[in-house]
Amino acid sequence: MKQAIVEAGRPTLVPLKRRHADDVVALFADPVISAHSGVDLPDPDLARAMVDNRLAYEGPPELGHRVMVRENQVVGPAHLRPSKELPGDLPEIGWYLDTRFGGSGLATEAARALLRHGLDELGPNSVWALAHVDNTPSLRLAERLGFLVVGRGFHYNGPHRVHVSLPGRA
Repeated sequence: MKQAIVEAGRPTLVPLKRRHADDVVALFADPVISAHSGVDLPDPDLARAMVDNRLAYEGPPELGHRVMVRENQVVGPAHLRPSKELPGDLPEIGWYLDTRFGGSGLATEAARALLRHGLDELGPNSVWALAHVDNTPSLRLAERLGFLVVGRGFHYNGPHRVHVSLPGRA
């Protein structure tokens, strides 16, 4: 099974490809986005390395990195891949949204569709999400998606809330 395109309403989640790299690097360069990443992503070399790392993903083929596309424009990257930070080889979901689209509901639509795809179609018993403790929009989104807060930890070079979603909660 290869990574599927996930229809999410207004955005579509498509597998991340080399042709998306410049758009994602530019998005990561936004200081608002990089503030919660634990890496100085306004440095274009670090942002490019992060994108290259995502392009080199070698995990289960049905999981991986995607971009949210709306009207042929990349509005943010997202992932559903095995967690490198949490135990159990369970999938971890994550999202970044271009700040120009904040408050539009695009991240909610995309994350909800990706979470449902993961839980309903791929069948793990749960999905992790990590949100930086100061990233209020992501914390609110995790709550809207029905994630349960199960703790805090130091992940991705910073303090994060640990969330879990179970089948039937998305």
